[in-house]
Amino acid sequence: MRWRPALVLGMLWLASGPASGAEPPEVGPDPGGHLHFAREASRTRRFPEALAQVRRADAAAPTSRAALLGHGAVAEFMGEFAEARGAYDRAVAREPHHLPALYASALLAFRVGEYDRAIAFLDRLIAAHPAWVRVTFAYAPARFQTGLFRGYPPVAWAAEAGPAWLGGIVRGLFLERGLLGEYPFLRHLVEIRIDMLMEKGDLEGARRMAWGYGIVESGRNYCEDGRRYTGDSDATFRWFRLAALAQPEQADCIWWYGQWLTDEGFVRLGRLMVLEGTRVTPVQGNKASGARYVRIRLSGGQDIAKRAEQLSRIGRQRHDRDGDPAGAARLLEEAIRLEPSFVRPYDHLARIAWEGGDHEGAVATLRRGVEADPDSWRTHRNLAKAFDGLGRHAEAERHFRRTVELFDDDLGGRLGLARALYALGRFGEYAVETERALKLGQAWGTPLGDVRVFLEEFRTRGPGKELPPDPDPRMFIGWNRD
Repeated sequence: MRWRPALVLGMLWLASGPASGAEPPEVGPDPGGHLHFAREASRTRRFPEALAQVRRADAAAPTSRAALLGHGAVAEFMGEFAEARGAYDRAVAREPHHLPALYASALLAFRVGEYDRAIAFLDRLIAAHPAWVRVTFAYAPARFQTGLFRGYPPVAWAAEAGPAWLGGIVRGLFLERGLLGEYPFLRHLVEIRIDMLMEKGDLEGARRMAWGYGIVESGRNYCEDGRRYTGDSDATFRWFRLAALAQPEQADCIWWYGQWLTDEGFVRLGRLMVLEGTRVTPVQGNKASGARYVRIRLSGGQDIAKRAEQLSRIGRQRHDRDGDPAGAARLLEEAIRLEPSFVRPYDHLARIAWEGGDHEGAVATLRRGVEADPDSWRTHRNLAKAFDGLGRHAEAERHFRRTVELFDDDLGGRLGLARALYALGRFGEYAVETERALKLGQAWGTPLGDVRVFLEEFRTRGPGKELPPDPDPRMFIGWNRD
């Protein structure tokens, strides 16, 4: 499940509503108006301010359902997971059957990888439904979940003419909407359970559940739908996820989904999808590419704790979105403490240090990163770029060389290597690497005109004082994605 700013606003409003969720949300006790200010701050994406406000709301009204759930929602969004759990636990202890509190607790447990705890809360949410719904939901086949008799007149008559309790059962089991249509929250709980099974590596179990509850349908080409909407992040996530569930033979689609997840920072599920796509592809070259990808992008297939994954993602966001380098660094250091060999937080910490003017601190952090994962292509490349920016070309050359050893098609890495060789006066090697880069750029439709002009002038006039152009000026790659 993807956690977006809109969900924070949703939880802040839901926190103020009644336990049944049937009526419109009503504002609960809000001494000082702190929850109101928190909602306004969240709406305008001022999340550090929103966190400060919900903390004040909790302190002012420590038994308020609205204050507790509002505090938990914003704290969770900001990566303060222990703080969020404390608020949710107090909300559940105060009202053990309050559905929004149980739901929030389930999502937090799922988010940090506490799957058994999440399932316990999901079970409590299911138990809140009528007995016939629980039995049907647990045991009925897919046709009962999604509607057995679509528009069959006698059934429609029974639904309207019989007693209310019978009408509910008939509508739920037999009409267009089916059980999951009549109780859409159940469908959402199914989706969460499917995501949980996928993250735990039980892809077959996730597929059985998806088919059993009608989440996927036969005759649908979800993979093609995903390709059609590749410019839309939400659509990409939705369609390729369904393709992985419904079309297990579509190796390229599953592999692409794994790459996309990895780029977005969902490394646990990304690893599993890349491994699955690599396993089912019949093409040996693709199997080799998959194995290399796992080695250089996913720590050799290491199973990363989900809490560390989430802290890494939110730490980057705390810096980039919220302008909070101190809070970001604290979360990233916690991720490193949980998973010392998880290299991604090192890259993020290094960028924070570099942009803060601490260039040597950035280099030291990247050194820690390559020690933690010697095969991390991106960390070697970032370290090489840092050395290049500091004019330390011998060290830049060493790490650029390692970069292209790990990923031969890295155009920017190869141009960086050529640039470092030129700075070191190794002009013959510079020319060879530049020619390789130009051929690679031509194959990819990237002309690199300024690089070609510089090489031609070098061959005509000899070396000069200026270094070759750097068409890839990004100091740290991947920052804007994960």
